[in-house]
Amino acid sequence: MTTPSATPGYIPVSEWPNLEALAVGYSEHLMAESHKLTGKRLALLFTDADSACIVHHFVDDSTLDWEVQGTNQTGTAQYKAFEVRPNIFFVDFYKPDYEEQVSLVMNMRTGQAIVALSGFHIKEGQKRTWTRFSNTSIAGFSNVAPFAPSADLIGKHILYQYTPRDSYEHIYLNQGTFTWHCLSGTEKGLADTEPCKMLKLDEELYLLYWSEKIMPVESVVVVDLQQMRSTGRFFCWDPKPAKLVQMSFGSYATVLAETNAAEAVTRGSRI
Repeated sequence: MTTPSATPGYIPVSEWPNLEALAVGYSEHLMAESHKLTGKRLALLFTDADSACIVHHFVDDSTLDWEVQGTNQTGTAQYKAFEVRPNIFFVDFYKPDYEEQVSLVMNMRTGQAIVALSGFHIKEGQKRTWTRFSNTSIAGFSNVAPFAPSADLIGKHILYQYTPRDSYEHIYLNQGTFTWHCLSGTEKGLADTEPCKMLKLDEELYLLYWSEKIMPVESVVVVDLQQMRSTGRFFCWDPKPAKLVQMSFGSYATVLAETNAAEAVTRGSRI
C-alpha cells in the first residue's frame, strides 16, 4: 500500500547508477567516423582577447598533433572526427597531460568554428567538470561570423534513442534551460532540469551543451533535425569509482511535439 508521504516514480539521488554503468553501449547509434581530415593542417584563430592560434595536424585517421603558436604548448592526442553534415565536422579528443577534453565544431565551407574545452575543478568539496567555449575561425577565411545563439529548439519535445534499450526525452524550456527524463535503460525514471546552451550551426543543425547538477557531467552534442540524429560526447568525473569517464555517443531522434507557451501567454490564452 502506498503511504500518503510516498512519492511514486521519484528515485532519490542515493539510488542513481554510477556514470560508468551509464556509458555502456552508447556508441551503438553513433555515426561512422570520418577520415576526410586525415593529412590536413587546420589553424583555428581565437577571437578572444588573447587572439591565440592553435594548429591541428591530423596526422592519420586517429592521431593529431596540436600546437599553440607562439608558446611551447604542444601535444599529441587520439581523436574522433564525424562529418555531421557535408563539410561540417565534430572532432573530439582528450589531452592526457592537461586532463582536458576538447570538442571542435568546424564548418569547412564558411570558416566558422567553435571550441569547447572541458576540465575538472574542486567545487564545494567535490571534483566537478567545467566547460569553456571559445569562438574561433579557420585560418584562410575572412569576416567570419561566430555561430549564433538559437531559440529554434524552445518548445520542442524530442525523443532520443541512444541504444535499443536507452531512450530519453528532452523538453527545451528556454535558451538556457531544458528538462531530460529517461524513459528506458540504465537511468529509467531519472529526470532533472539543467542549464544548457544552444547554437545554430546550419539549417536545422544545432550545438547543444548542458551541465548536470547531480552528476558531474558536461555534454556537447550536435543535433540534426533534418537527419533526425545526434552526435556528441560526455565528459565527467564519476565520484563512485573515482575515475574519469569519457565517451562518444549517437542517437536517433523523434520530434514528439512542439509548443509555444510564451505566445499563448502573450495572447492571454486559457489552457
